[in-house]
Amino acid sequence: MRITSVAGKISYIVGAFALILVLNVFLIARLVNPTFDVLIVAVLNVAYVIVGVRTFRGAGENKTDPRPWWRATARPAAGFWIGALLVVLAFISGVGAFASDPEDAFIPALACLTYAVLAAFYLNSSVRLQGMDTAS
Repeated sequence: MRITSVAGKISYIVGAFALILVLNVFLIARLVNPTFDVLIVAVLNVAYVIVGVRTFRGAGENKTDPRPWWRATARPAAGFWIGALLVVLAFISGVGAFASDPEDAFIPALACLTYAVLAAFYLNSSVRLQGMDTAS
């Protein structure tokens, strides 16, 4: 299954985010301590990004073959925009971690690490895509 329309991509992003939020509020947060809750939600968020990257396809992109492991978007510009947003979020979370008391720094530190890893993935993808002639 490939998601190619803008409406489909937005529906996936909003739906997956809402599902993770609902699972966290009504299930995960009630079953585990806050440390494990944050870890589980971080893993779920990374997983939903990976599934989206593997199923989304851009115009002119091969819809049958799987993307190379490093490819996050159809075009470099999209990855640069997403990567830049993730860098800003990593910075804000990092500042929050450093500004927090040590016992309260785990959540923003984990958010910073998660955002930084995703930013590196998207930015690496865009740099590699710039060297290609087409989006195929």
